[in-house]
Amino acid sequence: MVNYLKRYRIPFSGLSLGTHDFEFDIDKAFFDCYEYSIIKNGNLNVLVNLHKQENMMVLRFHITGTTTLTCDVCLSAFEAKTDIEERLIVKFVDEDMAESTEEIIVLAKHEHELDIAGLLYEYINVHIPHYIKCSEQGDNIKCDETVLAKLNGLTSKQEETKQTDPRWEALKNIKYNQN
Repeated sequence: MVNYLKRYRIPFSGLSLGTHDFEFDIDKAFFDCYEYSIIKNGNLNVLVNLHKQENMMVLRFHITGTTTLTCDVCLSAFEAKTDIEERLIVKFVDEDMAESTEEIIVLAKHEHELDIAGLLYEYINVHIPHYIKCSEQGDNIKCDETVLAKLNGLTSKQEETKQTDPRWEALKNIKYNQN
């Protein structure tokens, strides 16, 4: 699996100063490399515009396509459109002790390639909404009516069979002393 992610590396050491474009495809095999991924499948295209300067690089990512999400309401899998734009700055330094941040990656001057697999995975997953619903993220999709009917039937049955323990009923009558 790790060997698969090697294709998401950009060898920048031989590039001349200026702008360079790279293109990558992301599919199910990419997401399979991440065991606990929220997304299990997708068909995405990544365009990376790299502007190389003497002591730094500016990368602009444009990720488009579809990801397969699971609805939190009806548990149906559906295709959701994805359109992500991100920017990253890569600085070259002499010492290896410099700290990277979310927006700036620090590399030693002797480095020759940039591994963007983790960045792509992070960018895609961060743009997934916390609450996934077919009708909100899908394109003209509604939740599965049969599943919703089953869920509604289960909750109404639970309410019917729910009986209150008489000991709890007695406790409801106790009022707190306000003194």
